[in-house]
This record gives sequence, structure tokens and C-alpha cells, in this order.
Amino acid sequence: MCKLSSYSKYQKRVIKFLNDHLGTETPFSYERTQTNHLKVLIEGVPKPIFTGSTPSDSKTINNFMAEVKREIRASKVEQPETVQRPKPRLPFQLSNDKLVQGCVKSLRTRVEILKSQEESLVLETQSVNSINPARIDTVQHAVALALQSRKQGAYLKRKELKEIEDNVMRHLTFMLPTAAYYAELLESKAKYQQRTVTPLPVETVMTGEDIQEFRATNIVKLNDDKTLVNEHKLKVNSIANLDAASSDSASELMAMSSSNRVALLRNLSKAQALTLIDDINQALALNREEDIEAVVGLIRDKELPLEAIISRLEAA
Repeated sequence: MCKLSSYSKYQKRVIKFLNDHLGTETPFSYERTQTNHLKVLIEGVPKPIFTGSTPSDSKTINNFMAEVKREIRASKVEQPETVQRPKPRLPFQLSNDKLVQGCVKSLRTRVEILKSQEESLVLETQSVNSINPARIDTVQHAVALALQSRKQGAYLKRKELKEIEDNVMRHLTFMLPTAAYYAELLESKAKYQQRTVTPLPVETVMTGEDIQEFRATNIVKLNDDKTLVNEHKLKVNSIANLDAASSDSASELMAMSSSNRVALLRNLSKAQALTLIDDINQALALNREEDIEAVVGLIRDKELPLEAIISRLEAA
């Protein structure tokens, strides 16, 4: 699943419609095909639904929305007439639905990273039983971050929190591959050999004797090239200061030179690096949500018309 910025304007309208129409009740996923068409999978709908990238017909979006609604109606079993209508959602339930939508949207942007992490985990453990615990941890982490960023800070009962996590898990399970996919991955020896990577140690801590031996060995080998010797000394010092650097803040890490920062990050395993990327994406998503809330608040305070703002954005 590509980033949302890589989709066309029409495809973004389609994705927004799916988010608004399906809400938290019906999981769905989407991806762009090799021909730039948008392929949509909806839970309960037996076939994928396709739409173009930049259709020339202005009614294409209406036709697509009608097709989605028609397929969803056809997939649902007719309910008896005696069934009572669902009660309207209470304010706290609507707030929980919004929290679920935020978590699902954040996870949807990281589907490829999560899939890569699961593949590495399955190949490392040689079992598909580790998939579900890893997904539970991912969901709990996403929900915890969403609760921290929620301004009202409402208290959630244990039952409500469990319902939110189950709902998010249902969406995540639909977006990620099934256990059968990973079972076939284990059975394919060729695929396994291509994907198997010797894992790096979790931590690499060098003692003073190791550093002296490392420096002496490299100085002997590179005695004729003073520049390369200095580069090796720089790497050794970066590795020796790994524990101190790990406790620094993000700003202090960015204050380091590029070579020192790269040398420090090379000590991370593949799983740790993917987790770091995952957390960075989470932080960016939370910052984006805060910026959106700030803009919405400014629009409300100034009482600006949305039509004027939309026209300005389209003209920009």
C-alpha cells in the first residue's frame, strides 16, 4: 500500500468516500495496480472493485460509489422484519469510533512495514504462531498512542478499551496477509533462502581491550593511508559510545555528524530498525493530526467559509 500522497486526486476522493461510508464497521483495504488503477477489497464483498486513476467522465465517482453500495447490500443477509432498528450512537461511542478510525488510518499507512516485520518474524521463529501476539502488541501500541494524543482524556473502562482494540484488530487482520500466506512462505525453500538474513546482535558493546585491539589491527593494515585510519578511529569511538548515545534525546542524535549517526544506527538489528521507522511514522502521523486540529480550530474561531478555503486550495 503506497503513501496517500502518491495517489491521484480522484483516487484520494475514492479513499475518503470509503473511510466515511464504511466507517469502523466494515474493514477494507486498497492498493494501486501496475496500470495505476485502484483495487479495493471490502470485507464481505466476494470480488475486488476497481476504478481508474484520472477518469475523464465526471460521473465516474458517482458510479463507483453506487457500485460499492450495491455490492455491500448484496453481501448482507436480509434481516427479519422483527429485528429492531439499531439505537443511535451515544457521544462517547462516537468518540470511540473516531479513535478507532484514527488508529486504522495510521496502521493503513504502515501496512508494508508491518508485513515486512511479520515475514522476518515468521522466518526467524519458523512458525506462524508468533503472528497473532505481534499483531496484538501493534494494536495496543497504536491505541495507546491515540489515547495519549486525545485532548479530552476521557477515562475508558476495561471493557470499552477491549472493544476498541478488537475493532482495530479486525481491520488490521483484514489488511495484512493470512496465516496461510506465511505457511506457504515457510514451505517454499527458495523463497526462504532469499529472505533469510543473518540477524545482527541486539546490542554491540565493545570493551576497552576490544577497542584497542580493533584500532591496532586497522592501523597496521592501513598504515600507508592516514585518511582511512582516521575514519576507522571515528567508527570505533562511535561504537564505544553506543550506551551513552542511546540515552541522548532525538535532538542530540540529530546534532551528531552524519557519519557518526550512521555508524551508531548500524548497530541496530533489522527488527529494531523497522520498529524505529514505525515509531517515526507514528510521530509524524500524530503531529499531522495535531496540525489538522489546529487548522480546524482556527477556521472555527475565525468563522471562515469552507467553500472559500477549498477554492483557494484548488487554485494554489
